[in-house]
Amino acid sequence: MANQVLRKLHLIGIGGTGMRPLAEIAKQQSYDVTGSDQSRSDNIERLIAAGIDVKHSHAAGNLPPKPCTIVISSAIKEGNPELKAAVEQGYPIIHRSDLLKILMEHKKAICVSGTHGKTSTTAMLAFMLHALGLDPTAAIGGELVGLNQASFVGSGEYFVAECDESDGSFLKYDPFLSIITNIDLDHLDHYGDIEGLKTAFLTFVQKTHKDGCAIVGWDNAIVREIMSSYTGEKLAFGTRIGSEVRGTRFKSMGRNVAYEAVVDKTLIKGEAALVGKHNFQNILTCLSVAHSLSLDLEKAAKALSQYPGVARRFSLMAEIKDVKIYDDYAHNPGKIRSCIEGARSAFPSERILVIFQPHRYSRLETMYNEFMQSFGAADEVFVLPVYAAGETSTRDFTPARVAQDIEESSEVKAYPYATELLKSRLSHQQLPTVLITIGAGDVWRLSQEWKEFLNGSESEKKVPPIKPKA
Repeated sequence: MANQVLRKLHLIGIGGTGMRPLAEIAKQQSYDVTGSDQSRSDNIERLIAAGIDVKHSHAAGNLPPKPCTIVISSAIKEGNPELKAAVEQGYPIIHRSDLLKILMEHKKAICVSGTHGKTSTTAMLAFMLHALGLDPTAAIGGELVGLNQASFVGSGEYFVAECDESDGSFLKYDPFLSIITNIDLDHLDHYGDIEGLKTAFLTFVQKTHKDGCAIVGWDNAIVREIMSSYTGEKLAFGTRIGSEVRGTRFKSMGRNVAYEAVVDKTLIKGEAALVGKHNFQNILTCLSVAHSLSLDLEKAAKALSQYPGVARRFSLMAEIKDVKIYDDYAHNPGKIRSCIEGARSAFPSERILVIFQPHRYSRLETMYNEFMQSFGAADEVFVLPVYAAGETSTRDFTPARVAQDIEESSEVKAYPYATELLKSRLSHQQLPTVLITIGAGDVWRLSQEWKEFLNGSESEKKVPPIKPKA
């Protein structure tokens, strides 16, 4: 594709978590960037503040004059009026993964893949490399807490990127370091079955540069299985014997963790402001990268102790009257389980209440039993209607049905979301309580509303039930 065309970009759905960092990096690399999105959000406001022209709609009239390349994500469907007009008018159209590949050219790509932990690991890696003075470029699928940024744009040789397996687009990249955090059931609507998923990850890791390294989570059985067919340089991390970077001690201390890891016979001790054992895996991933790049491991651990976290990854929203309110983006069974178990380990004596918003019918259809079994560490679960994201289903996924199945499978009390019921729990709590909103849709709004209620500003009102988008 002609370079003169690519210098002008228009991103449809520019406010998406996977699109915003690409827009920011392209802008900093002197591309002419515009975009559009139906919603007004913090992401959009940040892009506008960065000097990017964003239209608040999807319409044919948003298209800039040619020559211009249109960039879309998998969330933009054929019926989108802006995309349809771009096709009719002959604009070149590329997927966001194609743009990421272009932006990574002339850099050593550190590609982070896996069913769980991609965003947190990518953010943690980028933060560590930045703190160590390597001046990386990074595209992160979330915002670093307190820094209001979803990207780094540096002059260093490394480009850290979250690489999405959900649509197979991660196979487009040529990683210098390929990272697989874990592989669990997900995205079977794209791959068909677990064997298709395994084949994709094996293909991904086999694209690792001959001078690079595959960095893989050795505690995951599927990862170990596919790596038996890999003949290149490998560095395994985990708590399991056979891990070259092996975690030997992990202790939760409320909102902090302490850990020890052995890296090439060297004992590394550290602390981090994180919750949950899954974050230990993310720390081990970062130490593995540091070891692979021959960086100072003690300095790497010190950098990780300053890591601020990513928005919507067990983010503390409020602490009021013995109630802590957290929000988490978890939207598949493994992430939900890790989130709740992390909360339980951090707050073992507190009651844990979960507001769960299922995300997409297709995900429920392919992993329903796994979802239902993911809530065992909670005390009570309140189920919202499915955030459909444009999908439809003929199956019964009403909150009442889902709640009943969660109760039977996870052996916890579960109910359709009801404002008054949850209000009674929070108003007359017998134990200190952790309330977690969980889901990839707009359930996070409820964390704000319950914060207002507990602060007293809504004491005479009913907290309105959330109304998921179609």
